[in-house]
Amino acid sequence: MSELNNVIVHGEKNVTSVRSSQYDYTWEINNYSVWSTMVRGAQYTPVFPSGQDEPIQWQLKFVPKSSQNPTFASLFVELIVPILKEDEKFHAGCEITLENVDGTTIFEKSFKSDNGWNQGWGWYSLIECEALHQAVMPEDKLNIRCKIIANTLIVTETIQQNLKKLPEPLPSSLGQDLKTLIDDNKFGDVAILIDGQRFLAHKCILTARSPVFAAMFEHQLQETIQNCVTISDVEPGVFKELLRYVYTDELTTLDTMAHALYTAADKYVIPTLKSRCQYHILDRLSDETVAETLVLAEMHSDQEMKKRALKFLSETMTTEVTETEGWMNMVQTHPYLVDETVKALLEVRKTVGKE
Repeated sequence: MSELNNVIVHGEKNVTSVRSSQYDYTWEINNYSVWSTMVRGAQYTPVFPSGQDEPIQWQLKFVPKSSQNPTFASLFVELIVPILKEDEKFHAGCEITLENVDGTTIFEKSFKSDNGWNQGWGWYSLIECEALHQAVMPEDKLNIRCKIIANTLIVTETIQQNLKKLPEPLPSSLGQDLKTLIDDNKFGDVAILIDGQRFLAHKCILTARSPVFAAMFEHQLQETIQNCVTISDVEPGVFKELLRYVYTDELTTLDTMAHALYTAADKYVIPTLKSRCQYHILDRLSDETVAETLVLAEMHSDQEMKKRALKFLSETMTTEVTETEGWMNMVQTHPYLVDETVKALLEVRKTVGKE
């Protein structure tokens, strides 16, 4: 062994980086047309982000009628903490977006302080007052969104390099390995027949994932004795995706099967699948799907889904909703849900009237 093999080599390096922070802030103004006539002069938001320990804080200043040109509205982004000296600056960029209640962009503006940012930035003539009033109608709600990315800190770190980095362990292949069992025709021990299609599955996996399957296989029914079960209330394609999730936790067809998979997950008591379907459905509520979602919630006693569907209808009820196939089916099968929708709508209007 040479002497070099006994030498311990100490390695070290310094890394200097500029750390960036992103600040996202939304100012929601209800009854904008009334508010803009009642206030006088500049209107300020609370500082953001909130909290006394925040090293950098900002504030929006909005003037419904500019002091320089009353036919325009003004908007400014101001740096609150720290109060910088004249020779202290840091680089930042800002995006300002005005939106109506539907999220439609009314106006957007951005800037980047290449020469450094001191106390603030903004526009005296951001947008014509009349154009802004028309754009927020008929809901009369204005959202002012502000996104700031600032280079706030220079950091130098020392990194020790005495040892070589260990190789990363291989990622788990459990999901991919179990996926091969979905179409396995050799080792499955139970056949499930659906509408003429045969799915060969594994009792141990099905019972571990679903108490309904566990109860089915635990009792000595004729089907379990013969290791063949017929299911009539789930479509073959939906059951194939249910099996995929049972074996791998993988979902690939939520955009087209979320409602059907939700129903199947409830039937076979697979709460994680049901929860993921519920989130997908509610996250994508629309005029086209809300009535169908309300019926689905009612049929499965899902109070959270029902509450959110009624809230969506009460806030955005349009003739487009009542012309959808889901609404027409709801009128036929669950007419009392129409009454609940009307009550929710009246409650919202009553609340707005009090304001």
